[in-house]
This record gives sequence, C-alpha cells and structure tokens, in this order.
Amino acid sequence: MDEKLAFQIRQISKYLARLTEVAKTSQHEFLANSILQSASERYLQLCIESCINVGNRLIALLQVGQQFDVPKTYADVFRELEKHKITHDLEPAMIEMTKFRNRLVHVYWEISPDVIYQIIQSSLADIDLFLRQIAHYVADNNL
Repeated sequence: MDEKLAFQIRQISKYLARLTEVAKTSQHEFLANSILQSASERYLQLCIESCINVGNRLIALLQVGQQFDVPKTYADVFRELEKHKITHDLEPAMIEMTKFRNRLVHVYWEISPDVIYQIIQSSLADIDLFLRQIAHYVADNNL
C-alpha cells in the first residue's frame, strides 16, 4: 500500500477510536468536562482532515489512468470519490463533515459543546463507513 495513504488511514483509525470512546460518555459528563470538549473538537477536526487527505491522495494516485477533475474545494474531493465509485452514498455526509471542519477551523468560537457532542453521537458511523469503503477499494486495486 502507498505509504502516505497507509499513514492517513491509520490516523483516521486512531482518531475514530478516540472519538468512539468519547461517544460513550453521557452528555452531562461531556458538557461538564472542558478538556474532553477541547480534545474532542481537535480529534474531530483531525479525523475530517485525514479523510480529506486520503481522498486527495487517492485522486493523485489514480489521476494518471483516469479522468479526475482536480478538486478545487474539500467538498470536491468527496464528489470525485463518489463520481468514480471509490465511495458509495457518502458524498452528502462527507461534504457536511468538510463544512463542519471549516467551522471548527475558522469560526470555532461559534460552535457549542452541545453541537460537538451531537456530531460525535451521530456522525462517527459515516467516518467509519468511509474508512471501510476506502480500505476495500485500496485492497481491491492493489494501491
């Protein structure tokens, strides 16, 4: 497997495991722990950025033999992955993740801990599915 791709996949797995542990905490416990909130925000940001990195790396590796459009935005990365059937039925969820990543980076002061908690509770399955679909594609295509 391509080493850069393998590294990013390992990163997603690591961040996803940490966020999955956080998801086991009650909302009350989460909201009472500012350090857990801050760590969760960061892990969520890094996890989403690693998904973007995986998509960009796959597009770069496959661009020689296929007609990929060069992504102009992070959302375009996920559009290209769907268009080329690398992922399936994940485009809307992953585009929402990129929008949330942008909020985490650029308007972080507007994001409440409640929102972080709800995303951790509801969206980790999408990241897990993304990871599984990518791993399957990479294995099937000897990347």
